[in-house]
This record gives sequence, C-alpha cells and structure tokens, in this order.
Amino acid sequence: MSEPESSDNLDHTQLVGLPRRVESHARLPLETIASNFLDQVRSGQPVDMESFIKNHPDMEDELREFLPLILAMEGWKTEKENQVVRHPLPDEFDISHLGNCKIIREVGRGGMGVVFEAEQAPINRRVAVKLLPWKFKQETEWSQQFHREARTAAQLQHPNIVSVFSFGEEDGRLYYVMPLIEGVGLDKLISYWKDIDSTVDVEDLITTVHGTEFGHENRGTNPQPGHQRKLLKRDNWAQIVKLAVQIVNAIRYAHRQGTLHRDIKPGNLLIDRSGTVWVADFGLALGRERFLDDQFFPLAGTLRYMAPEQFDGITNELTDIYSFGATLYELCTLQPAFDSTSKSEMIRQITTSNPATPRSINPNIPTRLEAVIRKCLDRNPSKRYLTANELYGELLKLVSELSNEPKGLWRQIRGWF
Repeated sequence: MSEPESSDNLDHTQLVGLPRRVESHARLPLETIASNFLDQVRSGQPVDMESFIKNHPDMEDELREFLPLILAMEGWKTEKENQVVRHPLPDEFDISHLGNCKIIREVGRGGMGVVFEAEQAPINRRVAVKLLPWKFKQETEWSQQFHREARTAAQLQHPNIVSVFSFGEEDGRLYYVMPLIEGVGLDKLISYWKDIDSTVDVEDLITTVHGTEFGHENRGTNPQPGHQRKLLKRDNWAQIVKLAVQIVNAIRYAHRQGTLHRDIKPGNLLIDRSGTVWVADFGLALGRERFLDDQFFPLAGTLRYMAPEQFDGITNELTDIYSFGATLYELCTLQPAFDSTSKSEMIRQITTSNPATPRSINPNIPTRLEAVIRKCLDRNPSKRYLTANELYGELLKLVSELSNEPKGLWRQIRGWF
C-alpha cells in the first residue's frame, strides 16, 4: 500500500486498498461497516471488535484484516494530536484574566490542570477557574470533547457536586469556571492522618494548605454564627462511611443523568469547613485514559484508581464504582490499593492481582466495611455493586450499624436524598 500524500483531511477508510471490482464512485459495504466502527471508536463508546465482527458474519474475514488497520491509523492520528497539544506546565503562569475572571492567585495544580482563585465580573463573585494543561493550536477532537462534556457537566446540580458555571478558551487553552469551594482534597486529609496527626481540624488543614486569605472575600473576617469546627478522626469508621455516603450520593445522581466521572480519586474529592464533601471534575476527565505518559499524568493521579477493564478501553458506571472503592480503600488503610513507581508494573498489578485486604493492613477496620471495599474492587465487573444506587444503600445500612443510631433515622435521611 502506498503512502498517502496527506493524511490530515483524509478519512482512514480511504487509506486501505479496497476491492477493485467495485466502481470508485460507489459506497462499498465494507467501507460502510468500517465507517460505523470508526464512528463508535471516535465517540468514546466501548467497542468490542470481536462482537462487532460477528455481527457481520458474511464479511468476517475482510473485517478481521481491515479493522485492526483502521484502529492502528486512528491511534497514529491521535498520537499526532497528542504531540501537538501536550506542553509541560510552566512553574508560574503570567495570566491576569481568563474570560471575565480576574485571576487572584494559583491555589492548586495536578495532572489535569491548574486551579486559580479568581473574581468573576460583573457580579464580583469569588470563583475557581481551572485551566487545562494543553494548548490547542487548532480544532481537535480534544477541544470538541471538552466543550461537549463541559456542557454536560454544567447541567449537574447537586449539593455534593462542584458545578460548572461557564467554560471557554483563552490563547488556545481551555478553562472552566466553578464555585470556589473552601476546602481541601481528601488526599491532604489522608496525608495528615498518616504522617502528622490522628485527629485533624478541617479548618486548620485548609489554612495550612491554602493560607489564611483563601476565600477571604466569601467568608468574611469572622466565623459565621453557629460555626463549629469539624474534627475528623482516623479510625472513626462511622465518620469515614458518612463521607463515603456523600460521595456515592453524588455519583449515583450523575449516573442517573447519564454522566460518568472517570477520574474519582481523593484529590478530586474536596472537604469543606463544615465537613461536606464535594465531587469535582465531573465528566471533565477529557479522555484521561488515553494519556498514560508519566511526564504529563503522575501515577498518583491516573493509573492507581483505574479499573482493570479501562485498559481495554471500557469505561462505564462500574469503573466509577471501582475508582470509588480504591479511594475508600485509601481512606481506611492510609495507603493506596496498588503502589508502584513503574507505570507498566502498576498496570500489571491492577489487571492481574488483588490488593492486600484492608484488615491485613489495619485490623480495626470493621468486617462489613472491608466487604464493601473488596466488592467495589473486584477485578470482575459483574461481581461489583452493579449500580451506585445499590452501593449507596449498602453504605447507609453500614452507617446505621457503625453509629448505633436508630435505623428509622437513616431511612428518613435516605428519603431526604
């Protein structure tokens, strides 16, 4: 097969020599099937090539030869786009405005971008602006996906979800505007529990991480009337499960709206001064599973919380449940389910082995809580909780048991949600 003169604007299905017995102006059955297959791949839908081929038994031989070539070319095209948009993050950003938001200061960064505290005009409200770390020189599938998923995320309205106010593009970089949550990621809480103190004052933790001026305009100079400091204690299992209930309540709501998270991990779960947990970055993982380069996505923020089937291109409600299980595992044991400095070894561990049982690390973990974690982390998706709603119900029962509170109270709370 000869090299095409230019592949930039050429459909991949045109790059393969097709049977010459058909006139060039005719739409070939093989080309039609291949185009449908490619459309599914590009839409992000899970595609089982073997099942796809078996749906066309009359062309099985041709498709077995043809479809892998299409996938290879699509992968080549995607990698070329990745090389264009990937840029290492600078140590400092010389940015004064993003859209109608005046940048005040940087408050955090990670593999998925940099977060700034900002003031949004003309209403002068304090907001958080997240700038994605890639620069797009031209329209690509990533910018299209970002806008599509940002619109979807903006429709999510839930008391445990960080909503999206607006989104846009500045100098080729994509950003979105969110409420400024005066909180810290659960990864910071885990670090403090593990290395510093078994009892953490959330107010002090936020101040330590972000400084005294963080969110000052929103909060005012004095604590609000009736404000009580929130203390979180390591090995307070009822308290930990109550945090988990809030997280899963947000996940099940989003799933009902047809939205996956795809990047559930402690760093994307914020706890505020009142003890409320906020799930951030819903639906905005931006094809995270395609970026497995350590330089741009540190292991702590990517592979560690991914379900085994995600390495086969499958992402669905059950992969969110797995990622939640890996997060809950870390909250309870204070160590990740899988831990390796090698990307390939991390993938091998996730896809072929089971993590150490939680009670082998901390015997104080309740047996029922360990059972919930292990079910979420089952390598066989069909053996996990099949819906977030099922998992939510199990956690509510567990809270009732661990809190020694009347079951009727938690039935009432469940009804409120």
